[in-house]
Amino acid sequence: MIMAGVCESSQMVGTTVLPTPESLVTIWTEFNRRYFQGALPPIPIEWSRRLTSSAGMFVCRIGPRQALQRADEERLRRRRIRLSAVLLQQDGPEPQRETIVTLAHEMIHQWQYDILKRRPNHGSDFRRMMARMNQDGLGITLYHSLGTAVAALAKYAWRCQHCGSIYRRHRRTIQPRRHVCGSCRGPLRELVVGNKASPPASIPAPLPMPSPHRQIDLPFQGG
Repeated sequence: MIMAGVCESSQMVGTTVLPTPESLVTIWTEFNRRYFQGALPPIPIEWSRRLTSSAGMFVCRIGPRQALQRADEERLRRRRIRLSAVLLQQDGPEPQRETIVTLAHEMIHQWQYDILKRRPNHGSDFRRMMARMNQDGLGITLYHSLGTAVAALAKYAWRCQHCGSIYRRHRRTIQPRRHVCGSCRGPLRELVVGNKASPPASIPAPLPMPSPHRQIDLPFQGG
């Protein structure tokens, strides 16, 4: 039923048909009812051609407890779900499944933020909800399976000097003076892109240095 909704309402991105934001809201509404008892407040869902480091991202501009002090309209305006039009636009039926799985993944982050009032993460709360939703065969994972596509688009890369994790980006968005490795919190060093080495299949996102005013951008990504 959900897959049919994706096929019937779509838009062209490049040469590929993608679900429209309206059809994604229909899927979001069904998942909200089925798995979250309708408790999740509305959230903008948008396609992004600039998002190339991950299949999807839950973005929020303030911490979950700070949000309680804001008016509802202002609080809701400050977070959204973004999906990568570049990584999810490939031909065939699997990209549609990747889109649904990615949206479900980001909804768990929304649940952590809006309902649990916690910073989104991949800890025990996330894994418990993921297991519950996967009982229906959704196939949600901690990291997406688009590592090769991410690497092909990447113009910049950084390696952790402690554990060797590699982070690839389309733009120079990682700053070693401000960010540390998401695996071991080790320092990062920029690499010269151009080698043919395959990237790791799944690594977490780099973490920003602690700051009382930092923005929360929590991607669903493998590199």
